[in-house]
Amino acid sequence: MRPLRLMFEGFGSYRERTDVELHDVDFFVLTGPTGAGKSTVIDALCFALYGTVPRWGKKDAIRNALAPSVNEGRVCLVFEAAGGRYAAVRLLRRTAQGAVQTKEARLDRLDASVPPDADLTKILEAVAESRAEGDKVTGAVSELLGIGYDQFTQCVVLPQGRFAEFLQAKPGDRQDLLIQLLAYAVYEDVGQRARERAKVAANKLTMTEKQLNDLGTVTDEVVAAAAKRVDALDALVPAVDEAVEKMADIRDQWSTARAEADTVKAQLTDLSSLRKPADVTDLSTRLTVADEEIQQRVEARTRAEKAEAEAEAAHADLPEHAVLTRWRDAHTRSATAVDRLERLRSTAGSASTAEEKAAAEFTAAEEALAAAETAQTDADRAHRAVALATDLVEGEPCPVCRQQVHDLPHHAVPADLDEARAAVKAAKTQVTTLRKAHSEASKAAAAARADVVSAEKQAEELAAELRDAPQAAEVDAALARREAADTAADKARTAARMARTAIERAQRDRAELADEEKRAWTVLRDNRDRFVALGVPQVDGGDLAAGWQSLLDWATAQRVTLDAALGEQQQALDALASQGTTARAELAALLASHDVTLGPKDKADVVLASSLADARRDLADLTEKRSRSAALAVEVAACREEEQVARMLGNLLKSNGFEAWLCAEALESLVTEASEILMQLSGGQYELLRDTRNDLVVLDHNDAGTIRPVNTLSGGETFQASLALALALSHQVVGLSGGKRDLNSMFLDEGFGTLDESTLDTVAATLERLASETERMVGIVTHVPALAERVPVQFAVTRDGASSRLRRVEV
Repeated sequence: MRPLRLMFEGFGSYRERTDVELHDVDFFVLTGPTGAGKSTVIDALCFALYGTVPRWGKKDAIRNALAPSVNEGRVCLVFEAAGGRYAAVRLLRRTAQGAVQTKEARLDRLDASVPPDADLTKILEAVAESRAEGDKVTGAVSELLGIGYDQFTQCVVLPQGRFAEFLQAKPGDRQDLLIQLLAYAVYEDVGQRARERAKVAANKLTMTEKQLNDLGTVTDEVVAAAAKRVDALDALVPAVDEAVEKMADIRDQWSTARAEADTVKAQLTDLSSLRKPADVTDLSTRLTVADEEIQQRVEARTRAEKAEAEAEAAHADLPEHAVLTRWRDAHTRSATAVDRLERLRSTAGSASTAEEKAAAEFTAAEEALAAAETAQTDADRAHRAVALATDLVEGEPCPVCRQQVHDLPHHAVPADLDEARAAVKAAKTQVTTLRKAHSEASKAAAAARADVVSAEKQAEELAAELRDAPQAAEVDAALARREAADTAADKARTAARMARTAIERAQRDRAELADEEKRAWTVLRDNRDRFVALGVPQVDGGDLAAGWQSLLDWATAQRVTLDAALGEQQQALDALASQGTTARAELAALLASHDVTLGPKDKADVVLASSLADARRDLADLTEKRSRSAALAVEVAACREEEQVARMLGNLLKSNGFEAWLCAEALESLVTEASEILMQLSGGQYELLRDTRNDLVVLDHNDAGTIRPVNTLSGGETFQASLALALALSHQVVGLSGGKRDLNSMFLDEGFGTLDESTLDTVAATLERLASETERMVGIVTHVPALAERVPVQFAVTRDGASSRLRRVEV
């Protein structure tokens, strides 16, 4: 893992965004006063990868990640690992309750074509693949780097105050670290697979041995006996085929004879079933009766048709019934019209009288109204004159004529004006009533006169219609004669129709009898045709009964002949059956001599073929079983060998076996190189050794070669030993892991203040050589100016009241 860019904002003591470019740096130092924020830079790198920092104690304790006065922070590390470029990004946020939570975390593989010194946003946007998000990021980083958080903080980042963890670790913990760091876990995987393979091989061995035991032992003698039986049955095939052919010939002869006998039996059955129909005898009589019936019906039809013709002639001499009916109706309507006309004329006279009366009453009422209106006017005038006179004053002008009044007039008391008005109103009411009565009487008189005119016109039309017609009495007499003629004609027509129907029915019955006779002849000929093969004679077509009798007589004689032939055929069948039984018994004995059983219904050639197939199958099974046994024996040996080898390899590769040996060898190599480095750092005083229990000890040359535990070293001496071991591990990790691990970065946080000037110079030279001679990034954190001045790239860290700040200084 080699860092390229590190950016953090709101993290630790850094409130503002800080971007650290490391893509062009191999050896750098973080300098500044105590508490300025140097270690926080290393913390940001570790937090971006694993989400925690060694200084925080618990792995899940991130409450110190955010700067005290900010609510949100971000950490981003762009780095190279496993041949690719990656970015680990984590966002932090403070909740309303003050707790700090990881809001977002992701690990992306980036497009490496973007220059590492480009804008960080552009670098982060060039995502080629999202590798993990959220809680899965830490695991994905461990898988990508090949080491987890604990190994990372002991081999890549040596945190402040924790330099000696790997040096002073227990042998078991140190072995676990080396297994993870040097990819030795693969041997445990190989061992596990070997043990699983041994188990599979053992199960397969058990199953294969069982299969071999189940097959049993197949000897050459058993196979030879099976082959001998196959040869014997194969040699028996021609003899059996010949016997089967002979039996088939006998069976064919028997089948032919049996078919002939069955034919004779069927013919005898057909002859015995021949019967004359019951209705053949009286069919001729029924035909004669039917012919006589037709003749009688023809004569009856002739008489009925003659009577019908006479009735039709008498009917034709009379007037048409419709004409007579029309004349009678016209006479009836004319009489009715005359009666109605008389009634209408009487009604019209009464209506005219009523009209004249109403007119006189109406005229009198109008005259009375005029008189009443005149009286009303006079009374009104008199009343006004009286009213005016009361207002006149002698010597004053009259208000009407404007003449001076000399004498006051004297008027008599006028008539009652209200009575006059009531009389006018009553007269008007009477006039209205009588006007309406006069109008209704006039309408009734006009309607009656119109009815008279209409009735007179109808009477004239009917009179014109009857001008050439006979009198009503003559019409009634002619109509009676016509109806009598109609009745006689209808009876005659009905009788003629019934006569014709009767003859049609008789002819239909005669035709049915003819069909019946035709069918009876067909039945006779069909029965005769059934025996054409026996030479039956032709049937005379003249007499049906005689034809049947002739056929029955021939059938009786034919049965006698066929009974004799059937007896001879049965004797031949018995002889052939005896020959077949003898031949099958001889064939069964031949097969039995070869252990082949022939059942009553079995076919010999099929039974032999089946037995031969069974024998060949048995031979093949025995041969295959012998071959299978040999193959299983070879497989058992192979399974046994595979199980033994896999079990041995699994035991060897257990953690207390090959893996422990590998770790011991790796630790020996690391201790050897670390001892050389420690001798340089300690001025030849200390060597680093491994005791028999794999604990690390030091050999003190200044104390007569005393060997003592590493935990007895002072702080400066412990730093020297830890640094020597870390440098050796960083140098050898590629070779020891077979190229699977490459710790091409190392970060040392403080500890240099415990070294004297000479040792410090040696440490500085060693780190310079490590960075220059290998493609390894080395970063250190120190406040020792003498050491910082020797590092080519410095990052000066300062802190004011608000935030820490970082500035790159080129030396």
